[in-house]
Order: sequence, then C-alpha cells, then structure tokens
Amino acid sequence: MRYVSIAAVDRPFDDVYISPHLDDVALSCGGRILSERALSRSVLVVTVFTADAGPCRNIPPRVRARVGEMEKRRREDERAMERLGVDFLWLGYPEAIFRDRVYHTLYGAFSRMATSDHDVIARLASEFHELLKRVRPQRVYWPLGVGHHADHRVVFEAGVRVAEGIASRGSREGSGRSADAPSLSLALSECGNGPDLYFYEDAPYALIPHLVEHRLDMVRARSLQEHTLESCSIWARTRDAYAAMMSLASVRAEVGRWAWRAAAYGFLLVHFARGRRAQRRASPRLWLVPELCEIGKVLPHKLDILAEYGSQIAPVLGDLHSYVRLRLAYSQRLATLALGHVLSGIPRDPESAWESQCRSPEGTPCLEDRPTSGVFERVWRIVRINREIPETSPAIHREGVQDQDSDALGRGCGRSRGETFPGVHSTIFPASAEAATVSGLAR
Repeated sequence: MRYVSIAAVDRPFDDVYISPHLDDVALSCGGRILSERALSRSVLVVTVFTADAGPCRNIPPRVRARVGEMEKRRREDERAMERLGVDFLWLGYPEAIFRDRVYHTLYGAFSRMATSDHDVIARLASEFHELLKRVRPQRVYWPLGVGHHADHRVVFEAGVRVAEGIASRGSREGSGRSADAPSLSLALSECGNGPDLYFYEDAPYALIPHLVEHRLDMVRARSLQEHTLESCSIWARTRDAYAAMMSLASVRAEVGRWAWRAAAYGFLLVHFARGRRAQRRASPRLWLVPELCEIGKVLPHKLDILAEYGSQIAPVLGDLHSYVRLRLAYSQRLATLALGHVLSGIPRDPESAWESQCRSPEGTPCLEDRPTSGVFERVWRIVRINREIPETSPAIHREGVQDQDSDALGRGCGRSRGETFPGVHSTIFPASAEAATVSGLAR
C-alpha cells in the first residue's frame, strides 16, 4: 500500500527503511527485507527524493539525463515495493540536480554540499521525528552515505539528527542530566523504549572495496568490532577500489581516455588519504556495531525485484550480473574477515550474532559454523553518539572541499554556488576528470 503523506500513515510498523532514491533500499537491503517479511514483520519504506522538478530549472540536457524519467521510475518502484510485500511512502523532495546547480557536475554531486541543503536536512529531520511518533517502529534504517552522493549525505545527516534527539531525550529521562552540553556522549541503550537505530550500507557503492571503511572514517564513526573492517594502506585501498570500478562496463564507457583513468586513480588516492587523516585527527562521533544478514536463500527473489528498476540498473551497473558479481565478492571479503578473526584468537564481542552458534560443546570455536561463505548484507547499529555543537573550522576548506559530514557541515559556503574551493582537488583534477571516478555509478 502506498501512503500519500506522513499524516496518512495510520498504523504502526515493525521496521522503517529510509531510502534517498527510488531503488536504494531494494539494492542495499532487499534481502534483509524479504527475510523480515518471511517472519511476518511489517515494513514501511520511505523514499525521500521522488519529485519531477525543483528550484533549479536551467539544467543541461546531459545532466538531466542522469536521473531519467521520474514518472517511469515511480512506476518501477511501485511494482518493486509490491513484490517486496511492503508499504511505502514518497516524500516528494527534488533530487540534487533539481535543488542546486552545484550538483550539475559529478564532482559537485559527490564532493560538495549546497548551502541550501542545511534547510533540507532540518526539514527532513523534523518529518522523520513526526513519522517515528506515528509509526512507533522497533527498528529504523538510514543510509550510511557510502559513495558520498549528495542525496545520501543529506539523508544521513537528517538521520543523525534524529538519533541525537532520541538519545538526548533518553538521557534526560533516564538520568535526569542535561543533554545540552557542547560535547556529550549519549548511549542509545539509555533510551528506554525507543527504536533500535541502524545505518545500512548503500549499494552499489558499498560493494566497491574499502568505500565503507572510507565512509566510516569521513563521518568519524568507530566500529566496536574493529576486526570487521579491512585494514590496509591507502595505496592498497586505491588499487582495489579502482580495479573493482573498472570492472564495470558502465564505468569503462565513461572513462575511455587514459588521462581520465589516471585522474580517477589520483582522485581515489587523495580521498582515501583524506579519510585516513580525518580518522586519525578527529574524535569519534558515532560508535557502531555491525550486523550481518545472510540472504543467499532470497537472492533470486531479490534479483527479480531489482529487475523492475530497469531504467536505473543499466546506466549504474550495466546489468544485474555485475551486481551479483560485486555482491558475491563483497560477501567473500566479509567472510574472510570473520574467519581471520577466529584464527587470530581475539576475544569476540558477546553481542555478535554468530557467537552463540560458533562454539562446540567444549567451548572451542567451530570454524565450520562461521560465515566462511554465503551472500550477505550488512547494517550498522548505533550504540553511542557524541553530540557536539557545530563550530566553524577554516581548516576544513584548505583541503580543497568541505568535510560535509562533520558537524561543521557546509560552513564557509559564501562563494557563489558551483564554484570549487581552492586547493588540491581543484588544481590536480580538471573538471572533465569528475566523470572518471564516479560517472558509472552515478544516477
């Protein structure tokens, strides 16, 4: 069933998924949703950016072509939601290219944040608060923003604001202390009957090696199970990510010139270095625990659902075979990390989903029960938030672009819209090189 507005939602749901675009939840969490529906859990999918147009009218045809025909995409989404067996809601916000011309370049869409989007984030956070009061879910899932697409980052920031509000209220009600301090660590476990809050890994971006780790670095998130993350040099991260991206025909078609491919490699290298620097210098903002869902049994059904999004699968991935290949390689990396952890003998977190099933009667690890194979989707449960008052930090802009996901979101945007910040990115990479990195994965 489709709801026409938040005010029309008149029943509770067990799980709520927030999707930036009309295919993001199906690509990222379709298997998890199918597994939940098999357990008779009720699910509501809320898609944010579904409008045909927005404030920005003069859009070049080549830029407008990226988002496709919105009416066709909405029809595809209706069919997909029906096959998922979920209720859904479209919020009717315009996509990035319709909001501001700064997003008309791929470089801007994946590296900038328009000043006007601060208001979008605030409005979304308010609407999400209202939605959760009506729905009273047990679990809520937001995009982590892997890949750094502007729309995903906007929804991520709105989700963090909601989580901060829930944690602040829970802290005040649970202990009577003030939650208005400039820096206060707030545990979600103190929130009483509030929902469990999660970030899901945005596909297809999350399937590219090391982009999840990079995103966690950039948003100052720390895993309470560090062994679940791949650790390697920025050179290895760049090499692996570049190789995976070049395996996609859609990316190769956009990056035909050797100069663009060299620029793409350099772009990845600089961004991985920037993420590593942010991880080392900044205090954590989020503490997360990963949770895996094995989707092998429902994968054929998920692929049938994804086939409904024909207008988006072809330009983004080329075909579903590419998606399956990337998902299987991603799953194997997760299984390898899990197996390597068992062999290392490091004590596991007692909350691990595998812990109760991974020991013999004598208490020794059972390697055959570990997820050494399978097909997985991963989400990250929020367990603690460091709430901070935003401060303007000029150092953020000396690196060439803003750190959009810090609490200093978007400060210093006094320049004309669409103008790049001076520094390493604007001097090393020409405007044409933007397509070399992300065009094949962009909408």
